[in-house]
Amino acid sequence: DLRSAGRSNWVARPPAFMPSITNPIPQVNAALVEKLRSENKAFCIKARKALAGLFEAAKAKDQLHYALSLNPEFHGVSDPGWNSTDECFVAVSDYMDFVQTRKNDRLKVRVALALYCHMAEAAGFYEIPKNMLRVVGGEGHSTRPFGHLVDRHRLTGEAIAPNANRVMKDLIGHCRNTGFQTLASCFGELFDYDLRNGFAHADYVVWDDGIRLVRRNGGGPLLISYERFEASLERAFNFFVNLKDLWGESLNEYNPPKTFRGCLATGPQLQCKVGFDPKQGY
Repeated sequence: DLRSAGRSNWVARPPAFMPSITNPIPQVNAALVEKLRSENKAFCIKARKALAGLFEAAKAKDQLHYALSLNPEFHGVSDPGWNSTDECFVAVSDYMDFVQTRKNDRLKVRVALALYCHMAEAAGFYEIPKNMLRVVGGEGHSTRPFGHLVDRHRLTGEAIAPNANRVMKDLIGHCRNTGFQTLASCFGELFDYDLRNGFAHADYVVWDDGIRLVRRNGGGPLLISYERFEASLERAFNFFVNLKDLWGESLNEYNPPKTFRGCLATGPQLQCKVGFDPKQGY
């Protein structure tokens, strides 16, 4: 079950170095690879500590709303197959299976880019830290914590969901406003948005020396070497693992169920019982 507490079989303890995709270039820059891996290891440790601090602060502030925040995309009762957070775990697992077994070629690079972009756009999963920030700030859990970022098409009125750039900027600002400066810097350093935008808008070229970002609409072209791309992918993947790991550990706190006092909205506090079953969920 994808919502079961504990570690999925595709998750590795950080730093989980990605398989090399640097074969297309004549010579790997070993010194650069070592430097980037060292930076990623430090980032991974910093991010894990910062995320754990947020979870602890939210739980101390309001345990009921903290527990609710552990259930991303909670929009009432629905049939299986309508939760993009669950699908994100399946997708990352599928991508990883492919990347880890595929020979080094252009298709492997493109699938690795899709993996990177999927993790950047996983707003449903990032509802967890967003709601934790709301709880710490006294706002409480929301079923649509990024709802304020949704725009409307001026002619049709259709909802326009926020992209990864807006979601991460919102998380960064919210972290700063609630005193989580280190976590704000982690979100700020997490993704390369030129790389994400290049893939999302088919504005890139897979070439011998790396991923060339054409930036056809302005800004000047950029080259992302394979060493740097692999490091970017590793950083995003390990952050994803850290957050999923903490989430699983936190869910397991409610197995067996806990009883405590709390309230969903304004009003008197009542006795609440929250439980998590690895097979059934909350």
